[in-house]
Amino acid sequence: MTALESAVRPDVIAVPPPERRLAVLRDLFDRLHTADIRYCHWKSNEHLRASFTGDTDVDVLFDRRAIVPLTRILGESNFKRFVVKPGRGYPGIEDYVGFDAATGTLTHLHVHYQLTLGEKFLKGHRLPWEEQYLATRVWDEEFGLFVADPHIELVALLVRAVMKLRARDAALELLGIPFLQGGVRRELRWLQERVDRDQLLAVGARLVGEPAARLLPDMVDRAPSVGQLRAFGRRVRPALDEYRLFSTGDAVRQMATRELGVVWWKLVNWYHGAPTKSTRTLPHGGLTVAILGADGAGKSTLTSAIADWLSREVAVVTTYGGSGAGSANLPRRLLQSAAKLRRRLQRSKSADRGATAAPRRSTSPPSLARLVWILALARERRGRAREARRARGLGMLVLSDRLPQSQFPGWNDGPRLVPWLEAGSRLVRTAARREQAAFRLAELSAPDIVIKLHVSPEVAARRKPETPAEQLRTGIDMVRRLAFPPTTRIVDLDAEQPLPMVLLLAKRAIWEAI
Repeated sequence: MTALESAVRPDVIAVPPPERRLAVLRDLFDRLHTADIRYCHWKSNEHLRASFTGDTDVDVLFDRRAIVPLTRILGESNFKRFVVKPGRGYPGIEDYVGFDAATGTLTHLHVHYQLTLGEKFLKGHRLPWEEQYLATRVWDEEFGLFVADPHIELVALLVRAVMKLRARDAALELLGIPFLQGGVRRELRWLQERVDRDQLLAVGARLVGEPAARLLPDMVDRAPSVGQLRAFGRRVRPALDEYRLFSTGDAVRQMATRELGVVWWKLVNWYHGAPTKSTRTLPHGGLTVAILGADGAGKSTLTSAIADWLSREVAVVTTYGGSGAGSANLPRRLLQSAAKLRRRLQRSKSADRGATAAPRRSTSPPSLARLVWILALARERRGRAREARRARGLGMLVLSDRLPQSQFPGWNDGPRLVPWLEAGSRLVRTAARREQAAFRLAELSAPDIVIKLHVSPEVAARRKPETPAEQLRTGIDMVRRLAFPPTTRIVDLDAEQPLPMVLLLAKRAIWEAI
């Protein structure tokens, strides 16, 4: 039965397709069990299903005595370590990203060696409850892993809520906006269904003291108000204050600095149109990936898809190696607009005269306007190359749609003034040398991976009917012939395959090189 039939027949309920759990997570937990490493998924067990499909992060507390074998197992399970920007990490927590080769999905694993938690933008407490978690962990039959005992998880959830309370939350509650809402409210409701009242009192007394534990039963019967959380906090605070990592002044300063830093980072990314949602970088250095292909091969589509895939978990910078109008700065946009108007007028005159001859490449020296345009493009390329080298050096992943190359002058993003390096006027020769210098700077660092997208002339013509057939054939041939140093890995992909398959193959190649 089709989805349309289900939609128009109310008596028929469409059965959703079964979820596809990530094999990379299943493999990791199987290896942990074989190695007898103590761990537990310590929070947010209400949405384990979303974690196992890669929709949310995975938070696992490990016995710190297992650091050495755990690091080996993570590497064998296709997980790679990333680091956050200095000043944004938290002690006792490491970030690993795993890759599921079958689906191309990334999963983010928070490796906790201690319980560092607390206020938003700070996590200013370390609670010494690790052994309690590991000693009382329970087996989750549905997902095949150890999770936190729900009584401990519920107490920790309320303690974390108390730590995040702000003065403004009481005012917002008066306006009808509850403090606990969304995912946290669902999580609380899910835990309420799994706890025993007497056991909750016993666990609470052990973790936060008996005076605070006596308030727990009333708080789990329904979502607690800000007033209830504050009352709970007054009884919990004396114990929590002993576990603070920062003084009051230092905590306020760090929270403000982190929050302002995040806001500024988001504003900068928005201004530059950067896809980056994460600041995690590679501790062993970044990676440059260039995606090449003739017109119609799908370079821009693939670059955008890979950027979306990576940027959720990894710091990504995209750059453009071509000369398209969309990448031009203001001076070059003005020149391009003037040239476009000039070509339109010329076509109009040719049509009036009945001219049908195909345009040919000019062998005469370029005009002054053309020289200015080429030099503006060269300046842009120098700037893009410099930014890309810096980003790679800082551990980011750089994705380049096209790539400047000097192997085929005049074609496929190559230099345009090579014939006039030693000919023409002094102005033309100077411009040609400046352009050549810009290409040398752009080619200082070869890409780590080059993904070549190959299509036949027939497919390219169907996808780009406005491009002359001879130009398409030449572009296809030159992409095949482009050579790179031995340090660059070349990945040849048949771009006539469906996009999901091309994307999956590209993801596998990139992940292997990370």
